[in-house]
Amino acid sequence: MILEELNKVSDLISELIKNDDFPEKIEPVQLRDAVTLYPMRPGKRLRPALVMWCCGLFNGDVKQAEYAAAAVEVYHNWTLVHDDIIDEDELRRGLPATHTVLEMYARDNFHVDKKKAKKFGSDLAILAGDLQHAWAMNFLLKLIQKGVSPSLVTALCRNLCEMLSRELVSGEALDVDFSYRNFEKITPEEVERIIYLKTGALLNYSATTGAKIALKIDNLQDKRLQKITDFATAVGTAFQLRDDWLGIFGETESFGKPLGSDICSAKPTILILNTLRNLNKSDSNILLSYVGSAEISSGELMKIRSLIIKSGAEKDVLERSNNLRIYAKNSLSGFPDNKYKKLLLELNDYLINRNR
Repeated sequence: MILEELNKVSDLISELIKNDDFPEKIEPVQLRDAVTLYPMRPGKRLRPALVMWCCGLFNGDVKQAEYAAAAVEVYHNWTLVHDDIIDEDELRRGLPATHTVLEMYARDNFHVDKKKAKKFGSDLAILAGDLQHAWAMNFLLKLIQKGVSPSLVTALCRNLCEMLSRELVSGEALDVDFSYRNFEKITPEEVERIIYLKTGALLNYSATTGAKIALKIDNLQDKRLQKITDFATAVGTAFQLRDDWLGIFGETESFGKPLGSDICSAKPTILILNTLRNLNKSDSNILLSYVGSAEISSGELMKIRSLIIKSGAEKDVLERSNNLRIYAKNSLSGFPDNKYKKLLLELNDYLINRNR
């Protein structure tokens, strides 16, 4: 049922994005195409689902929350565009990244060398992300057309700029900072803070935005909103822990990017840091020898997996994910049963058991 309901949300958001007039006057055409590239690609649409289902949880009119759901999806995509440039990732969801598509455009149409084409791709992708941020704000402002009060719409826009953007960009900056630090001296606690800033903050915004539209309030001190925040924070951390696990133990075909890519990019994950913390010096050195590699072979991946299992880190991460699932479930225990509570609980279970 959960995948069917997520598909319904995905279809709705795709239709809203496709028919929205914001991108129409963007020039040049390659920039306009870049702005709509990620938002129009198939995806899980978890954040829009949280907006609408948390609105429904409080017996709100989910149709009133549709533009907010589209807003968080477009907002999420600008962060991905910029993240791919920073990480120099050529793929996103198994398809060429925005800057890669634009780089190919420059080569094919301007017949420039690779260096110039790469700069063109990065430059225009940055601008595409900037416009996606503006597009998300425009979607929020359209909530007034759905009957949401101007004062609440203003508050949602303010929260997006004042709180969400500050937290999310801070998380990305800390992530960049980590790449210049001694890998072994980064702590799991620091990484979990980044998980909240880069993943949990937007999930929190999505969940509380849906609730606020239903309740017609913007008071974060309301205990009901705090419970929703607890739910979204737990779900966000569990989601990222599962993503990190899939990056080592998943299947390439379903995961959408090469396994072991986090190790190649020297990205400190809780899974890897806990492995290093628990291994003896000799085994730690073996694992560290793979950090920063150009690529990981299938044989090396098997060795990495065996070290993680041997250390007990895989067991710990899976247990932590399950405990977060239970915590998220308990956060909703005081709410009356309805269709949307059931969907949120099913989403919680799905996210820590997914394979992609």
